Amino acid sequence: MARTSRRTLEQWRELIQGWPGSGLTQAEYCDRHGISVSSFHRWRERLRQEPNAVEARLAGGGSQPPRLLPVQLSQSTAIPHREPAAALTLVFPNGLRLEIGADVAAHTLGAVIDLVQTRASA
Repeated sequence: MARTSRRTLEQWRELIQGWPGSGLTQAEYCDRHGISVSSFHRWRERLRQEPNAVEARLAGGGSQPPRLLPVQLSQSTAIPHREPAAALTLVFPNGLRLEIGADVAAHTLGAVIDLVQTRASA
């Protein structure tokens, strides 16, 4: 196995997270990525303990000052539209269904009823 240059913390994190979904044994995965099994285990354990290290740093145990991290916002901030349940459903002999919501305006409902009556009498 050829020795590679030093990897960053993020590169190790990606390597460790990539193994379970690879379908390979740890030895095969390590061989394919040019790392030793012992390094894989050492970094896996180090990353497993990482949340505890972050908590210690937040409690004042770390030497690095807090820093801002980039945040990505989604393009859409709209709340998905949810159709209200129909308060009234009319089913016509031809199978046509007319669903009328509870929040329909009175003049709109009147226009719909007038239209249905004229079509029915025609």
